[in-house]
Amino acid sequence: MLRLLTALYLLAANSMTAQASRARGAGDGNGLLATIPMAPDAGASIFISVSLNGRSAGWWALDSGASECIVDRSTAAKAGLILRGGRNLRGTGIGTVRLDSVRSPINLRLAGQTLATCDHFGAVDLSGTATNGYRAIAGILGYEFFSRYIVRIDFTAHEIRLYDPAKYRYTGSGDTIKLEFDRKLPRVEVRIRTARRPEVVRHLIVDTGSEDAVDDSSVRRSANGPGVTVSTTGLGKSYEAIIGTLDTVRIGRLLFTQVPGVAAQVGLVGNGIWSRFISVFDYSHQRLFLERPLK
Repeated sequence: MLRLLTALYLLAANSMTAQASRARGAGDGNGLLATIPMAPDAGASIFISVSLNGRSAGWWALDSGASECIVDRSTAAKAGLILRGGRNLRGTGIGTVRLDSVRSPINLRLAGQTLATCDHFGAVDLSGTATNGYRAIAGILGYEFFSRYIVRIDFTAHEIRLYDPAKYRYTGSGDTIKLEFDRKLPRVEVRIRTARRPEVVRHLIVDTGSEDAVDDSSVRRSANGPGVTVSTTGLGKSYEAIIGTLDTVRIGRLLFTQVPGVAAQVGLVGNGIWSRFISVFDYSHQRLFLERPLK
């Protein structure tokens, strides 16, 4: 479900890079606050190095599909954080998981930089989110982090750029996708055709915490025989989900064909789609810009 770049250039090369950057709406004069490297070996997952209260850095996920900012329960215990209360949180698996409120001060350094992140954190057992023996997740930056900044994710360059929403102006040529918010979760309108059936319209969660392309129940409609099942990962109990192929998926003006799909409990569009683009999240204006990376 879930998965760092300094170089010297000649002055002329720097000038060309700056021009290209401005053309994509990423210039320093555009309210740029920080550039955060992503783990380069994480596939389509977004992991960043984060230190909690001066302790050794761990891997945190940048997850638009998380309505809360979360510290792994074992990480919270090692850091001596005080937890109070508790409520049930629904994840991508079956059932719910317990979310406790963190009452201790939290200071995070992202790739060595002290940045404002979230004012509220919860503690959840994240041990079930690591897949195929991959790195453990020490925390998740969710809705509150995304709503604080303009968040630009470049999967090809393995970097995240954070901008001041009051200063940022998008000047690129990417497609603009409307975001709809439901209980702190961003959704997009998605039109799906599969197995020669009529088109269906869904409003699916925009989930940068998932490596899937599109998760939707319409995968069950495949006309190519019995579906193949896989075990799911994420918050909540694992279950067997059918996988298949969606003939066409339309998001705004963008059309995708032969898209891998999962008939999961929660409908979403994950990094199987978003990683094809430079994705710029503007929660303050309820929009997402998608632009093709430079070759």
